[in-house]
Amino acid sequence: MIQNPDCGDTAAQWPCRGSATIDLPASVVARWAPGGSVVEHVDERRCTLTIGGWSWMGVAGLFVTFDADLYDIEPVELGDALRQLAVRLRRAQSLTPRGVGSDDADTRDASLGAPSPLTNAH
Repeated sequence: MIQNPDCGDTAAQWPCRGSATIDLPASVVARWAPGGSVVEHVDERRCTLTIGGWSWMGVAGLFVTFDADLYDIEPVELGDALRQLAVRLRRAQSLTPRGVGSDDADTRDASLGAPSPLTNAH
């Protein structure tokens, strides 16, 4: 287990705290994880990262910066935030300016198709 206290904060001080197994070695994640995070070695290719933030969307954004697949996402609120972020990012691909054609926003969301790869493994 690697704790990363360099920034002077701790994950326990944040109102939102979540964890996920990430498809990167612990040594890589520990190098770039923000202060207060905890990195636990799973095997040579994966680790579990626990991190805190002011909001679930903020915590989700921190996980996204690692550009790797996530598994065993906890708690449910973090999984929900990651799914909401995925919808926002898909919507951002649209070339339609805000407010133009916004009546079919629900249709665009429904047409996203494939289920999210983000899962909570219990």
